[in-house]
Amino acid sequence: MAKKRPATKKTTDSKGKGVSGKSEKGKEFDPTHEALDALSATLVELNEPRPYLGRYPIPEAEFQKLKEASHKKKLAKGTATIAKDKGKKTELSVAAIAEFGAAGGPVAAAPLPSTNFAGFSATGWIPPDCTMAAGPNHVMLSVNSSVAVYNKTGGGPILMRTLTVWFNNVIQGATIFDPKLLFDQHTGRWVLLAVAVSQNPNKSAYLLSVAATTNPLGPWRNYSLNAMLDGSTATNNWADFPALGVDAGNLYITSNQFAFGGNFQYAKIRVVPKAGPYSGGAAAFFDFVNVKNPDNTVAFTIQPCHTFGAPQVEYLVNSQFPSGNSLTVWRVAQSGAAFSLTRTSVPTAPYSLGPNAAQNGNNDPLNTGDVRVPHAVFRGDSIWCALTTAHNWAAATNTASIHWFQIRAAVPALVQQGIYGAANVHSFYPACCPDANGNMMMVFSRCGTNEFGSIYFTGRKSTDTLGSLQPSALLKSGGANYVAKDGGGRNRWGDYNGICADPSNPKGIWFYSEFAPAVNKWGTWVGSSFF
Repeated sequence: MAKKRPATKKTTDSKGKGVSGKSEKGKEFDPTHEALDALSATLVELNEPRPYLGRYPIPEAEFQKLKEASHKKKLAKGTATIAKDKGKKTELSVAAIAEFGAAGGPVAAAPLPSTNFAGFSATGWIPPDCTMAAGPNHVMLSVNSSVAVYNKTGGGPILMRTLTVWFNNVIQGATIFDPKLLFDQHTGRWVLLAVAVSQNPNKSAYLLSVAATTNPLGPWRNYSLNAMLDGSTATNNWADFPALGVDAGNLYITSNQFAFGGNFQYAKIRVVPKAGPYSGGAAAFFDFVNVKNPDNTVAFTIQPCHTFGAPQVEYLVNSQFPSGNSLTVWRVAQSGAAFSLTRTSVPTAPYSLGPNAAQNGNNDPLNTGDVRVPHAVFRGDSIWCALTTAHNWAAATNTASIHWFQIRAAVPALVQQGIYGAANVHSFYPACCPDANGNMMMVFSRCGTNEFGSIYFTGRKSTDTLGSLQPSALLKSGGANYVAKDGGGRNRWGDYNGICADPSNPKGIWFYSEFAPAVNKWGTWVGSSFF
């Protein structure tokens, strides 16, 4: 049964107006030009260590201590609905099982799988950071550090480029990473974002690419937006872990700002009105920096929504770090050429760092990240998002599990929340997306002592019990043990999965994630489903 919702006590505070800046005009880019084939063979990808001392808003040693203790930590009781995953573990057929249902047709009792196909194989980067977008006829995929176009019916890629080649006309000699993709259903444009960093001299950029038409194989316009500028004020900070959102009038870029050779400084929100980059002109922008949660703690990893409809404001959301019992909901409002930012605290059940995920084969667990929100969608007056937390399923130790939320945005107030997972397995890096009818789909990674790193998905009908999710389905089964450690000794997985709504069908949801097909190798797979 659904548990009692927490009280909707909230705090709202204005954070002022955005400070303005401006980039140069975009540079035309044709991803199909034959000259790029030769360039791809000669242009070297850089993948240098990121120039920070620690990647969190707390000291690295403190984070590691909390992470190591998370499997035995005594967890606070909360009000979230607890739903144990009882899904069958038979991998889906590669062939499409069902076409997306017609608009207005019957709603299925459980998520029906549709087209699925192979995405990128290992590129030599860790982790892959899977992101995707779906348009009328194509699907775009990106990982560290490449991008590709596929037909929606599957098969091999029609086009594939490294991000180094893609953005070569606006930046050279930099490490390019953490891609994000979306299809802007408001205008029928594809948008690609990545960040770049280099030293000697220090440089950090948001790399933005916007398709000129609905066809991803046509011309694009590339931009290098200086991420070291806060408005027009120079800093010595570089951008990490970017996120990309959209509404009817603007693009929204967020990042965590770190000092070169130092620590976390603040979270940043950059608003980019579409008029500039969508026409190829100079891209004006407005920055909000040094933002804090309503309790005056530093905000970290603010996630902008992919917005459907026209709510007249853009919503963003972040969790507390490294644990918490609330989410911060932000509103960016536009008045003429100016933008303002407000924030509200929405109480939730407690969440905390999940343990790293034991996998079949040895004692090198997969890194499950932290409690940041990796994806958010606004649709039908609600914000939908999820994060990885710790939960105990009446077992000897805690496991990484999923905590998901539906927030009524206009208030804002919690509509429902749930904890999802199972004993002896770890469920992590969730990404969720609603369809046009209020049903929701979710993709996530999973493994356990008897299971290699695999891709699962689940969902819920709008009429299901509050806080519940249905049994999961296995999209792609891992086939081998995976160890790929970074310089900090973390066995990297994630850091996020991709999910998006199909713009041509109100029921269809696409998703994209990573699995372990061979020893110490990651692969990726695309799936789709509908109710």
